[in-house]
Amino acid sequence: MTKVDSLNFGSIVVDGKEYGYDVVVMPDGTVSEREASKKRFGSHNISKAEIEVLVNTKPDAVVIGTGTSGVARVTSDATTYAQENKVDLAVLPSPEAIDKLNRLVDEGKRVAALIHITC
Repeated sequence: MTKVDSLNFGSIVVDGKEYGYDVVVMPDGTVSEREASKKRFGSHNISKAEIEVLVNTKPDAVVIGTGTSGVARVTSDATTYAQENKVDLAVLPSPEAIDKLNRLVDEGKRVAALIHITC
């Protein structure tokens, strides 16, 4: 499973590869650009549709990084969706979120994550 090596405002390093945009990490290790990050600095709202994509991978946990200062927010309908689907959802500022992601991976958990790399 994929682990995050480091995070700085505006960049993240995952398994040795640097990305200059928000990333989505799937339980199979796939890393992709968050669709909403194609806007300048990415969206500061994490939507239900984004959570649905993560939940559909059948992870043990979903980790959301809300930015280096924790400014981004998960929408209420996204949180409700996760609760209704009994998903272990962790919403944390991105530095804490990557620590949680890496810890869960070390424990052998299947983790899906979305990490916002600014704000």
